[in-house]
Amino acid sequence: MLLVLVLLLIVGAVAGGWWAARVTLPTNTAGSADSAQEDVGVVWAEASQGSVGQSLGLSTTLRQPTEVVAANTLMGVVTSTDAGEVSAGDVVYVVGDTPVRVVQGSVPFWRDLAESDKGEDVRPLQQLLIDKGYLGGVADGDFGAGTEAAVKAWQKDEGKERTGIVPLGELVSVRELPTVVQLGESIAVGKTLAGGEDAVLAPTGSREFVLVVSQEQSRLIPAEAVVEVSFEEFVWPAQIVGSTQDEFGGTEFELVAVDGGPVCGDDCSALPNVAEVTLRSEVIVVPQTEGVSVPAAAVHIRADGGTYVNTQGGEVDVTVIGSGQGIAIVEGIEIGALVQVLGDVGVGPVPADDGSTTDSGR
Repeated sequence: MLLVLVLLLIVGAVAGGWWAARVTLPTNTAGSADSAQEDVGVVWAEASQGSVGQSLGLSTTLRQPTEVVAANTLMGVVTSTDAGEVSAGDVVYVVGDTPVRVVQGSVPFWRDLAESDKGEDVRPLQQLLIDKGYLGGVADGDFGAGTEAAVKAWQKDEGKERTGIVPLGELVSVRELPTVVQLGESIAVGKTLAGGEDAVLAPTGSREFVLVVSQEQSRLIPAEAVVEVSFEEFVWPAQIVGSTQDEFGGTEFELVAVDGGPVCGDDCSALPNVAEVTLRSEVIVVPQTEGVSVPAAAVHIRADGGTYVNTQGGEVDVTVIGSGQGIAIVEGIEIGALVQVLGDVGVGPVPADDGSTTDSGR
């Protein structure tokens, strides 16, 4: 019902413009001047195949919050930094001549690692040694003689003292690799570290999709609008589940997938693992609908809420399945039918198929 009421509010815009080229004025096949005068002011249009729809091209921001995953335990001057996208074993910063590497692990490092140690903090070290070719087998979390020998061989190749011990602070555990890491403010070349500084920040794994729009744009977006979010070859339909206003009067619409999960669904791994990503988006204000199209001004409402159009043969009930830009997509008439757009609706003669006139039957 609301759709039809909106449709009828735009009668003025419909009479001209898009439909001007489709208007058919009544003809006087009998050649009678009186008959021609009788039809002045009545405008007809031909139903045709058409479509309606409206969308807004905007951008969605993907926010991937970070958290501190490691504090610095080394003392000295920072001589090098290399944050950004990292994989297991990559160096993220150097204190003096001691590199700090990231490894994939489920718990943070909290002690020096040496022979006889056991636990989940041993597994990431073992996996790094396996990946580098210093250790065979699987990472079992037991720092035995084989692991110690592998550590010594690695230390030799790195030009370090062969202690067989990995001091606390030389490895940083990150839950998922590869990923993008950031460094704390204190971890900068030339800074002197005393220990305890926030060192490495990594994504928490959560993802927030927000549509940020101006105050004017927010008025055009209905709460039930579908938002299509695109990245490379992926297109994800999303829905609006909440909104907040920023200090500048803009609006942030929170987006989730139609099933309530993250917008990217099963394809989240394809997204860059950075703090913020800008994604192309299309807000579907009016869904695309195709079918038999007539001017919206040709559709009328009865007292009982039913809708109809006036044709050459009289009133015909129709169902409005879509509308927009002064056009209505209807069911109930065929392409090529003439519908009355302007004039006294249902009052007076209506052109019949044979060129004569007939009453509308109202």
